[in-house]
Amino acid sequence: MTRLLIAVIVAAFVSACGPAAPERAPADLRVAVISGLGDVVADSQGRTLYRFDLDSASPPATNCAGACATLWPPAAAGAAPPTTDGIDGGLAGVLVRPDGVRQLTLGGWPLYRYVNDTAPGQVNGQGVDGTWFVIAPSGVKVTGTPADGGSGY
Repeated sequence: MTRLLIAVIVAAFVSACGPAAPERAPADLRVAVISGLGDVVADSQGRTLYRFDLDSASPPATNCAGACATLWPPAAAGAAPPTTDGIDGGLAGVLVRPDGVRQLTLGGWPLYRYVNDTAPGQVNGQGVDGTWFVIAPSGVKVTGTPADGGSGY
């Protein structure tokens, strides 16, 4: 009898509250705003993403491997097509690197994080070696200078 009463109470509570809204996973690529740079692309953890001028967008190809990929880790893609938030999903894609890693792309450009960006919103890699730049949601590189020197939003 007690179990029946508990089941009735739980059913009434669930019915009154309605079904729980499904939790939405963060998008693989999303827009972040950096002072002095404007809208840039970040990963699901809010980490700024970069493109490398020595890569190719057409066809998408990476030229960052070995020590380069240690300093500039490829933005890893999952098995499913990339998801976007505030970015044209048609620009998002995946490149399979020579080492077999699936890497996110935007506008064909392979995307990377920078190991010296230790928190969301940092852009310490902006302009490094004159070849590394944050990428805008449109897929083009951003060549400006962050207002705060790259330390955060």
